[in-house]
Amino acid sequence: MKRAFQQVRKYWIANLVTFLVSLAIFAGIFCAIFFTRPVKNIIAAVDGATIGSIVILVLGLLMWLSHMGTFDIFSFGFKQMGSMMFAKDARRDGHFADYRADKATKRSNSAYVFVSVIFAGILCAISAGVLYIIYESMM
Repeated sequence: MKRAFQQVRKYWIANLVTFLVSLAIFAGIFCAIFFTRPVKNIIAAVDGATIGSIVILVLGLLMWLSHMGTFDIFSFGFKQMGSMMFAKDARRDGHFADYRADKATKRSNSAYVFVSVIFAGILCAISAGVLYIIYESMM
């Protein structure tokens, strides 16, 4: 985990941009749900915040799964297939890569942007919880 936070600090601009984009996606989903309701009340705001936070959290978790290597075999396979199809002599030209070397390079260059997306999702979920507590206190 220490390495993850070192990478987050190293790529702080990329993580900040990812965090702001996550909040913008949340705001877009919130507005789309809130303003399409015929009656705009606090329960419409709770629905919009809940759905927006769930989308952001799921997106962050999928990014984390991708970082951990869940989908790497598919990307590596398509890359190798493209090398075989479009290279004249892939072995001579060096288009074939070792799976471990390819993934180690990917991991070392990672900016751990999923951390900022998950953090944005948690903040959005907290905002949805606060809106729900306000709604319950009004009833």
